[in-house]
Amino acid sequence: MKKIILAAAALILAASSMKAQEPTSTWPYLYPEFTQGKIHMPDGKEKTGLYNIHLLQGKLHFIDGAYIREASSRDIFSVQIDSTVYICANTKMMRLLARNENGCVVKDTEIDVVALNSTGGAYGSSTSSVSTRALSSLEGIGASNSSSAINHMELRASKESGQVLPLIEKNYLVVNGMVICANKKDVTDVASDKAALNAFIKANKIKWKDPQSLLKLVDFISGQN
Repeated sequence: MKKIILAAAALILAASSMKAQEPTSTWPYLYPEFTQGKIHMPDGKEKTGLYNIHLLQGKLHFIDGAYIREASSRDIFSVQIDSTVYICANTKMMRLLARNENGCVVKDTEIDVVALNSTGGAYGSSTSSVSTRALSSLEGIGASNSSSAINHMELRASKESGQVLPLIEKNYLVVNGMVICANKKDVTDVASDKAALNAFIKANKIKWKDPQSLLKLVDFISGQN
């Protein structure tokens, strides 16, 4: 009986911990803390630091002394945070799910603005005040005025006081310089031979939520365009 009670208590604590780690209106980040990572730049250089992904616009933020700043998307090819790799696609950081020599499949996680607006902003606040306050992007790399950035410890201290943010996830194909939402309509729109694409989808039984299955579409589009 004692073991059952302890196990139940552990589950409750784990659930509480998971809930506390959800992005909120005062901490609109993918990770509960800024986490050790490494940026890989287009010129081959690397830079280590403490990183997180701001969910409103998918930007990479980093710790600079006492402040949080935004990395320039043109300086990022990819970033590894813990064991997870994100690539910069359409100026947003998206999680790498699968890749080969022709391209890759990525996942975008962002704030569900439609759901947020349906609640009147951040659960009672106006949408305009949300976008200019807790959910706004922060100052970029190279900002000389540190007062225009946000103090890391002050923001961290307030994160538990915010409301949980609704999120939405979408998979994308990155191929031939294009970033294509992984659904039949969007993929068909970019296909040069739509009949061949439909036949390929049917023959290969493409699963739209399976990264390895979507990688077959990457190969197909790469050969078509």
